[in-house]
Amino acid sequence: MNRIIVNRNRIDNYKDDEIEINNNKIWFYKDNKYEFEYIDCDDVRLEFMIDNVKIEILDYSSDNYLKIKNIYNIDNGSLRIDKFYNNKQVDEEIDFNLMQDGDRVDYNFATISLGEENYIINVNHNNKNTISNIDNRSVALKNSKINYTINSRVLKDCVKSMLDQNTRIITLDECEAKISPNMFIDLDDVIAKHGSVIGTFKEDQVFYLMSKGISYNDTVKLLIKGYLLSKIRVNVDIRMKIMDIIDRYWR
Repeated sequence: MNRIIVNRNRIDNYKDDEIEINNNKIWFYKDNKYEFEYIDCDDVRLEFMIDNVKIEILDYSSDNYLKIKNIYNIDNGSLRIDKFYNNKQVDEEIDFNLMQDGDRVDYNFATISLGEENYIINVNHNNKNTISNIDNRSVALKNSKINYTINSRVLKDCVKSMLDQNTRIITLDECEAKISPNMFIDLDDVIAKHGSVIGTFKEDQVFYLMSKGISYNDTVKLLIKGYLLSKIRVNVDIRMKIMDIIDRYWR
């Protein structure tokens, strides 16, 4: 997987015949997979041009005070994003623009929330048969504040489009959590679904594992690992980083 570092809000020197980078704007020319890691970033603004290609992106950020405004323009293509965060503070807004018939985005995000985190996700269906699947999974630690606003928009001529939003926040102690799932649809001929849940793990899940002789702390750790990693696809290095972060909080 090709690794791109965004350091202090700018993309580090990166050369690849399959992409072009100019002033934090990125053009992709061939189907491929890329890993983006954010380091010491407090005001990131990237624009991705996904034209006639299928792109997979793995995003990772830890221990940052992170501010992001990214735009993903999908034009005769598809995009899959798998992302994990464990930051001190986050203020993020991302836009997905589905421009042509059949364009698709699959967005899978997992985070362990420490401080105040605000996420705005805008999905704009600008043509027929476009597909968006948005899945967010968070574990909110004590005294954290996390807020999701997901805005899916479908123009009136974008028939046969499909949109799905799923956001779940697991709260393990006193914290503030909010989900605002918004769908603005100007026609009937679409398939639209959303689910939003804020709560703890089910008692029967905890009881079952503890009945097998697993301690409460190890039970919670197992549930968190399964919950956070069940949707995102990550490489071995990022998986090990995530496991180390989980072990840091649940020893």
